[in-house]
Amino acid sequence: MKRKFAMAPLAAAILIAGVLTGCGSSENDKKPSTGASVSSEPTNLKVLLIQPGDPPKLDLNKAKEDIEKRGNVKLELELAIEDVYKDKISLAMANSSTYDLILFDNGKDSVFANYVKQGAFHDLTPYLKDKKNLSLIPEITWTQTKVDNKVYGIPRPRQMYGAQGNIAIRKDWLDKYGLKTPETLSEFNQVMKTFKEKDPAGGGKTVPIVTYPTNSYTVFGWLAPVQFALGMPNGWKIENGAPKYAIQTPEYLTYLDWVKQAWADGLFDKNAPVLKSSQAQAQYLQGIVGSRATNVSELNDSPNGNMAQIRKADPNTNLELIPVLKGPDGKGGIQKSGGYYGLWAIPSTTPKDKVQKIVDYLDFTASEENQAYSQAGIIGMHSTSYKDGKVEQSPEQIKLYKEEQPNLWALENRYDPYLYVKSDASAPVRQIMKNITDSFEKVAVVNPFDGLISETNAKNPDNLKKLSTAALKYVIGEGTLDTVKAEIEGWEKTYGNQIAKEYMEQYNAQKK
Repeated sequence: MKRKFAMAPLAAAILIAGVLTGCGSSENDKKPSTGASVSSEPTNLKVLLIQPGDPPKLDLNKAKEDIEKRGNVKLELELAIEDVYKDKISLAMANSSTYDLILFDNGKDSVFANYVKQGAFHDLTPYLKDKKNLSLIPEITWTQTKVDNKVYGIPRPRQMYGAQGNIAIRKDWLDKYGLKTPETLSEFNQVMKTFKEKDPAGGGKTVPIVTYPTNSYTVFGWLAPVQFALGMPNGWKIENGAPKYAIQTPEYLTYLDWVKQAWADGLFDKNAPVLKSSQAQAQYLQGIVGSRATNVSELNDSPNGNMAQIRKADPNTNLELIPVLKGPDGKGGIQKSGGYYGLWAIPSTTPKDKVQKIVDYLDFTASEENQAYSQAGIIGMHSTSYKDGKVEQSPEQIKLYKEEQPNLWALENRYDPYLYVKSDASAPVRQIMKNITDSFEKVAVVNPFDGLISETNAKNPDNLKKLSTAALKYVIGEGTLDTVKAEIEGWEKTYGNQIAKEYMEQYNAQKK
């Protein structure tokens, strides 16, 4: 008998580049292993997950055949692009017997927790014993993803620090005008004004800071380094024993004033308020952008990196990273979270005798060997070598890798603190990436309520909409700061006080 579950809307999908790729830190070329737990017949797995880019070649895919053989499985992947993925999950949960494994890209949110309460998923806690690869996932990640202290979804680990926490800047433009790399927000502002005035892209096309609109209080995306430079918290903070949201801090109003001034100075594209994130990314790759928020992977100097793509438009392109943008007090920060993207959940309609095999396969794909496989594919076919975390590939091998996508079939990431340190970058650049990554813990900004769920917030997903609209109008010169302050007060009375109460109660209970 097929069991059905009520459909529920999901929150906006998390944005992060490189959806399924783990990042290599292996020291040697890897040999094929004996695979996951072996039974007489391969385990058939139908999996629903996000399509990270172009779909892979499915017929005669040697990468797929290789991991199926080593893992003793037969894989059927159903891929959906990010824009429709939440609808695919709702449909999947209405007929969950269709799938053996589903990736919940939003992780542990109210929707996932409600499905758990409906009995939609297997409790995986008993199946995780002695899983050496999954056990590498940090305890904080497991804690933030459990429901009622049980594991209903296996987190797909990522680096714990913000994916858009650093600023990439055009080093060749700095050199052209004799400018040093900015370290402080004040210096950054001045450099961006110089880019606007000098117009290095030519024809008035230069975009000093690329961004796009959000439905959040931040107004625009890719500005987290500025927010932390100005002292804003990572969402929530606890001050004198009381919870306080970012919009309730004086630093938030200071941030809005910075955005307003940047808009007035022409540091954003005039179409920024209506751009999609994909359109902003396209601008960046056209070689007309002076800076954007990103991560250490932007330094990748291989043919597969963004730098190589930008050089097609502007051969002089050279990127440098500002690890931490410092504010007036000399401080800055980077977001630190639970360090995962999505949860692998097994519907309760899946036979119990199949659950352990699925967990075993996820553990298998998170092995060091399959970390190497996800980066290099089959040595001799998709790459020439993989050593010391670096992939060597010919142009033909790069083409085949993109067609067969070995990284897609290795479903689970291996926990790696150097996730964004790209394996195909040169050795000196890889070391720079690692050094920058190692510096993050000193400036990490945490949200004390990460992993907690407010029912009021969940039932009112648009509770910041009025504030977002008022803040946007203010920064583009069509509204007043008094209106913004009024919306903050209205939010507190209508939603905020209750949301804060719910978070604080869970926080205190968790501490006990």
